[in-house]
Amino acid sequence: MREAAGRRQAVRISDVARAAGVSKTLVSYALNDRAGVKESTRAHIVATARSMGWTPSFRARALSASRAYTVGLVLRIPAEGHYFTGLLAGLQSVLSTSQYSLLTEVVDGDEAEEDAYRRLALGGRVDGLVLTDPRHDDPRFRLVREAGLAFVSLGRPPEPTTMPVLIHDESRAIADAVAHLAALGHRRIAQVAGPQTVAAAGRRRRLYQKVLREHDLDDTSWLEADHTAAGGRAATVKLLDEEPRPTAIVYANDLMAVAGMSAIHERGLRVPADVSVIGWDDLAVAPYLNPPLSTVGRHPFEDGRAAARLLLEAIDGQEFAEPVPAADPTFVARDSAARPA
Repeated sequence: MREAAGRRQAVRISDVARAAGVSKTLVSYALNDRAGVKESTRAHIVATARSMGWTPSFRARALSASRAYTVGLVLRIPAEGHYFTGLLAGLQSVLSTSQYSLLTEVVDGDEAEEDAYRRLALGGRVDGLVLTDPRHDDPRFRLVREAGLAFVSLGRPPEPTTMPVLIHDESRAIADAVAHLAALGHRRIAQVAGPQTVAAAGRRRRLYQKVLREHDLDDTSWLEADHTAAGGRAATVKLLDEEPRPTAIVYANDLMAVAGMSAIHERGLRVPADVSVIGWDDLAVAPYLNPPLSTVGRHPFEDGRAAARLLLEAIDGQEFAEPVPAADPTFVARDSAARPA
């Protein structure tokens, strides 16, 4: 920016061109990241412009490049707060160093979710989307594909794609959790699983059942819940009414596990002497509960960083033949799981 008559004036392309000794067209191409400019020349032009007080106008660049320079994320209520808080922080940590912004919408049902995706995808408000928790019959992928938008999927999508897919292998964490309970002497282990319309929730339930069978344990005691505290409590109450009562319960997230511990105490039972509890997520509060919660830790911040990098590459046209592995979850043993009384 230049000072003139007491007010600041924008640095013009002609000013930069004159100072850098190049044409105005070359300056325009260089400052808008367009092809056809040698990197050494681009660096010289950008350095000259910045020395004159120039800063990039993302609005103008978006118009010239037909880009919004924004990526979108739609979250459904209820959302697993700890994971998505970390995911958002990871996404933003990468996007803040690029020219892209993050637009987040929170919705509370199927219709509101579809409306949000239509606004973002078809309204030209974003260049790419972060899609979480793919479902078996998931209209989001068709809608985004038809809009011609880039996306990154956190989990395997319901259809083949050349867009980036970030995946985790949960099998080791689940095997370690079940082995821990089996070694303590538990013979009846129940599950409070997440919504089975979500592909990852169904896959996790089946993994638990598979490992239970490998330990010659009953795999039939499980209930579906909605990832909320109320859902976790209600499912726990039903499981405690079973005969024989489970001596351990594994939950699809820590929020339901904490609510389950409350329901167990309300029955006059003790955690872990009467019922052991294992969660999933490793909330920041998990080590400070009474008793400290055994759980499976995930890596939401790292997932967010990886997702942002992959999405930016997809926006620039890179294709992905295979899913991209991310840091796997790990089992964390604490005092909420112990030998049954």
